Amino acid sequence: MGSGSSKGSGCTKKGDKKKDKTFLIKSLEHHEGGINAMCISSDGKTIVTGSEDKTGRLWDTRTEDTIGELQGHVGYINGVCASDKYAFTCASDKTIRKWSLETGRCIKVFKGHASTVHRVLYVCDFLFSTSYDKTAKLWQADTGECVRTFKGHKRGVYPLIFVPSEINRGTYIDLDNNDDILVTGSADNTAKAWGMNSNECMNTFKGHEGAILCLAVDGKGRLLFTGSSDSTIRSWDLHTYSPLKSFKGHSASVICIQVVNKLMYSSSADHTAKCWVVEFGDCTRTYRGHKHCIGAMVVQDGLMFTGSGDGTAKVFDAKSGTCKRTYKGHESAINCLASKGKLYTASYDRTLRIWDATKLRDDEDDVYTKENGVK
Repeated sequence: MGSGSSKGSGCTKKGDKKKDKTFLIKSLEHHEGGINAMCISSDGKTIVTGSEDKTGRLWDTRTEDTIGELQGHVGYINGVCASDKYAFTCASDKTIRKWSLETGRCIKVFKGHASTVHRVLYVCDFLFSTSYDKTAKLWQADTGECVRTFKGHKRGVYPLIFVPSEINRGTYIDLDNNDDILVTGSADNTAKAWGMNSNECMNTFKGHEGAILCLAVDGKGRLLFTGSSDSTIRSWDLHTYSPLKSFKGHSASVICIQVVNKLMYSSSADHTAKCWVVEFGDCTRTYRGHKHCIGAMVVQDGLMFTGSGDGTAKVFDAKSGTCKRTYKGHESAINCLASKGKLYTASYDRTLRIWDATKLRDDEDDVYTKENGVK
């Protein structure tokens, strides 16, 4: 199969009654600094944002308004994650904070990192974190106790992903064996795999010539994908740790990757997103239209949602590459987005915006869903 690209760089406007319909439902402007991170709680009721203004905020997805301000950090917030009861924020002040989603009160402060904390990931009552101090850590989410410190990277650690064993399927983390794996990516051009029963590195994935910016795994947890500032994506066997494919086609840093069954999707600083066949490494579709880097991407139900440094979000038909809608209104880069009935975008312009994400699908999407097993 050969590399291909779509011609659908323009957005369809069929059905729009207004000449310049924005599809904007609401713009929320409570932050006083750019929004760096956003997530939706596991029950879908609360949005959590983290900002340059050193605060986090809670937003009710039903009332579409702020319900709490998370005050306590003394540095800008880089990452957020949430369960159905708690939110976690990490910041440049070297700490992680745990908050009640019900009251907005800070319950626990996690201390131990020696520099800026970049990412946090909540899994089965545990919390993972990565930092510019070259380490990753595993914490008891309830007590704030640091259980493991993973040392070995030579530069700052950024993306992370947890790969549960096929036995427990992510229902718990077994600290007594290495069936569960944490993978971290670093500015030292490598990714590393860590088991849960020690602080030792199980394997180092070498081959990239630039920083590892994003990570993904397939649905069975057997294949690892690493996206890099060297413009390539690489795949690896997580059982043997052997290198498999090199995906070449982007002309700038790969920022986001997501695997959906037999297909992998990527977004890049080259202003495009791409679709690849995992087995062969071929690019089958290029999504065009953005005028700046695509720093946020979510593929869901046959649709690709993208957020860009050009201040717009777009929705593409994942199969055909046709741009179905463009969301305009942000005055600066969109740093993160989420889709759950509606589209939520958070920007460096300090706003969280809510958009209409209905009437995006057609009969062809149903065929795509059946063919690819998308739920």
